[in-house]
Amino acid sequence: MTGDRIEEYLETIDSLVKSRGTPVKNKDIAEELGFSQASVSEMVQKLADEGLVIHEPYHGVELTNRGVLQVNSIRRKHHVIETFFSDVLALEPEVAHNEACGLEHTVSDLVVESMCNYLGNNNIDCKPADGNEHCPFKESYVSLADLKEGDFGTVVMMTLSDSSKGRLSSLGMITGENIEVKRKQKQGSTSILTRGTEIALGNEIAKKIFVRLGMRKRYPRGNDRI
Repeated sequence: MTGDRIEEYLETIDSLVKSRGTPVKNKDIAEELGFSQASVSEMVQKLADEGLVIHEPYHGVELTNRGVLQVNSIRRKHHVIETFFSDVLALEPEVAHNEACGLEHTVSDLVVESMCNYLGNNNIDCKPADGNEHCPFKESYVSLADLKEGDFGTVVMMTLSDSSKGRLSSLGMITGENIEVKRKQKQGSTSILTRGTEIALGNEIAKKIFVRLGMRKRYPRGNDRI
């Protein structure tokens, strides 16, 4: 299950739910995307297994909070790209929009971060038009490699290759997911806990994962951590 296909389904489900005000049927998703109902049913089940959607038979499909976070991240990325193309490269609005639609699923977080930094340095506002979203590239975040044992937070960006992000996604680690640092190894690797799974990350990987910190957990003296 590729990242761009996941994002395409999530955006479609989100748009249909918002326009209709109710969970959507698999047949509605199939009609919107032009896919067979069988392939849609298979993908919806996979998305449900990933914790991105809730699927209730005879009721419909809607996004979980985790799915909403991922859709918001895609749309923020689209807005930054479109703003860069229209305000910096002076492309026509329609062209900028269409190009952003094609790139939002494939361009890396690192490239979008650079675009956003350029916009900010030139006093160009890249905040989404609806005003409800905050650009993750302007938030205060730190590298996962710099966190200490017991720290936890939310993943906001991964400047990794698609293959590396795909492997982490299969383990439940995606943008918007909460993580906790379980232990720091002497050789520099970091063990984190996400969705009940402990994952060991090498230092070079951890350096490219950025987290918005939450409050550090504190444990009473004499008690073991759980």
